[in-house]
Amino acid sequence: MNSLQWGKVFPDLFYKDKNEFIFIFNHDLSDLIKVDRTIRFVIGKLLYYDTQLPRNPKHILKFDVRGQRLEDRTLEFIEDSIFSKYSRPHFLKIEFIKF
Repeated sequence: MNSLQWGKVFPDLFYKDKNEFIFIFNHDLSDLIKVDRTIRFVIGKLLYYDTQLPRNPKHILKFDVRGQRLEDRTLEFIEDSIFSKYSRPHFLKIEFIKF
């Protein structure tokens, strides 16, 4: 994989004492092409974050899906895909903000 250069990493929130970094994504997930693009984007970002943050960071990903009519199976697909494609799933938590 080519090295990505996205600059400095700015989490939306972090807990230094827990080495936890929270990132909020607000993407249009209305079709499978957009879902796939989001999954690829998130995996790329996670891999980049791991090179920029302190060792063994814990990532908490929050997807703001308010206002989108998404089936639970779509959210499950996103979650399963990210967990299966990320090399350190035990350092990852995914949440969906629905309301």
